[in-house]
Amino acid sequence: MPDKRARRHFSQLSEFERGLIIGMKTAGWSTHRVAGQVDRSECAVRNCWEQWTREGTHVRKSGSGATRKTSRREDRRIVRQALVNPTVTISTIRADVGVAIAPQTISRHLAEANLKS
Repeated sequence: MPDKRARRHFSQLSEFERGLIIGMKTAGWSTHRVAGQVDRSECAVRNCWEQWTREGTHVRKSGSGATRKTSRREDRRIVRQALVNPTVTISTIRADVGVAIAPQTISRHLAEANLKS
């Protein structure tokens, strides 16, 4: 059974969480202790700390990550379709949105809205 407290990857850490991690690591806390305190994986804490020590910043560079395939409006449309019709299929949503997107993208948008695909 998966852990109920799903841990997010480094790129999904908020600015606040990154600041906390840097502060605790600077104060000499272990990676394990910091990870437990901010409820994130040790890998995420380590990556954040390594970026800080390498670049002197904990802020993500603008434009980093994959390019968006859907607009915010299309993202809302995906979620709205699932809310209006809970039995709608991913292929139906995909056809209705009219953008060539992977089924995983639709599943991710639904998961972000606490819906199951």
